[in-house]
Amino acid sequence: MSTRLKKLNAAREALKLVKPGMTLGVGSGSTVKVFIDELARKFTHRDLKVVAASLDSEIHLLLRGFNPLPLYSVDEIDLAIDGADEVDPAGNLIKGGGAALTREKIIDYYSREYVIIVDDSKLVEKLCTSHPIPVEVIPIAWRQVKKRIEKKLGGKIVLREAVKKNGPIITDNGNIILDYYPSDTPPLKPTELETLLNNVPGVIENGVFAIKKPSKIIVGYAERVEVKSIPSL
Repeated sequence: MSTRLKKLNAAREALKLVKPGMTLGVGSGSTVKVFIDELARKFTHRDLKVVAASLDSEIHLLLRGFNPLPLYSVDEIDLAIDGADEVDPAGNLIKGGGAALTREKIIDYYSREYVIIVDDSKLVEKLCTSHPIPVEVIPIAWRQVKKRIEKKLGGKIVLREAVKKNGPIITDNGNIILDYYPSDTPPLKPTELETLLNNVPGVIENGVFAIKKPSKIIVGYAERVEVKSIPSL
């Protein structure tokens, strides 16, 4: 209940940023689902255009009375609300625990601004404290990508296996996920790591969000909410 309350507090604070007539981007994950629930209490499909970053979020929006649109049907996204697996003090993120990182990054990075909602357990001093970096990869290239990253950057790559099906996780884009556990030597800036991973042939996208940071991090606690503004560079 405590974790649910923290997510609810963050979601309700983010809801204050949503205005009628907006084109709203919605990420994915458990905290985003709480946000969608709260969104449906205040708005209807007539009030907002909504674009979702995953099939899971699309379904949740439909069940709450919204009609999610494909990204290509909107000219721009006014605001995106998304979650994160880890957030460091500078506003760098790791996302993709639910394997939706590519569409999340597209929506977040193309929006005028994006805001991250998390509970306080997602705050870390350094990225990869408790989560690997998800890397979405074209299936035929996964072994070559694994070897290239481990050789070039060090660390360890693990193919993410599915839980309720045999074989690897398949993303909404038809690709697979490699989980990258980087070594600490040599240390890389998050922006450098994001760029280097994406430069490996066969990689579609990775779960480091550092090149474009969120405008705000909304952190839910059991009895309060903290809003952290992230300065743009």
